Amino acid sequence: MTKSTLQLKILAGFLLAFAGNASAAIYTNEPSGANTGLPFASFGNAANPSSDSPDVGEVFSLTSAATLSSFSFYAVGNTTASLQLNVAQWNPGTNAKNQTTNLVGPTLVTSATAVETFNSTGGFTTVEFDNLGLSLNANTKYIAYLTSSDSSVTGIQLSRTQTTQDTSGFGIGNAYLSNVPGNGWQLPFNGNGFLSLQYTATVTTVPVPSAVWLFGPAILGFFSLTRRKV
Repeated sequence: MTKSTLQLKILAGFLLAFAGNASAAIYTNEPSGANTGLPFASFGNAANPSSDSPDVGEVFSLTSAATLSSFSFYAVGNTTASLQLNVAQWNPGTNAKNQTTNLVGPTLVTSATAVETFNSTGGFTTVEFDNLGLSLNANTKYIAYLTSSDSSVTGIQLSRTQTTQDTSGFGIGNAYLSNVPGNGWQLPFNGNGFLSLQYTATVTTVPVPSAVWLFGPAILGFFSLTRRKV
C-alpha cells in the first residue's frame, strides 16, 4: 500500500466520522398537518385585483449554521400545479409593518421538482421540495418562496398561521411579493400579530464540539502515518 493510498483512506475516515455525527432537525409550525381553517395567502399568476401574489414565501433564520435539506408548504385543497421553490437571502433588517420597497437578495437555490401529496382527510396538499443541499449561515435571514412559470397557475391558497410569534425557532414571518407596479416584498400583519405560512423544513447540522473530539485521534494518526515510509 502506498503512502498516498493510506492518506486517502484516512481522509475518507475523517469524512465518514464527520458525516456520521450529523443530525437532522425538523422545524414546523404545524406538527399535526396543515390547518385549512386558518387564513390563507392567494398565490398565482393572475393580475390584480384578483388578489393573487406571484411570489409567496416564508422568512426564516437559524442560530447555528446548517444545511437545508427539504422544505414544504401546504396548499388548501387538491393542488397539482407546476411550482418551483426558490431560496434567497432576505435583506430587510427589521420586520416593520407594510414594507413595500424591500427586495430579496440573489437566488441561492431553485428546485423545479415538487412532490405534491393530497391529504383527503385534512383537505390539503403538501408541496414538498427535497434534496436541496443549501448551506445556511447562522443568524442570517432567508426567504423560501414559490413561483410558477405556468401562466395558467392562479388562485392557489397557501395555508398560513395567525400567531403572535413562531415557536418553532425557525420561521420569522410570512412575506409576499405584490404585483402592484413599484411595490416590492411586503410583510402582512393584522391585529393579532404577524401571519406566517404553514411550513415544514428539514435541516442537517454537525455539532462542532463532538466532531472535534472525533477528529482528534484521527488527525494524530494521520500525521504519524504520513511520516512513515510505506
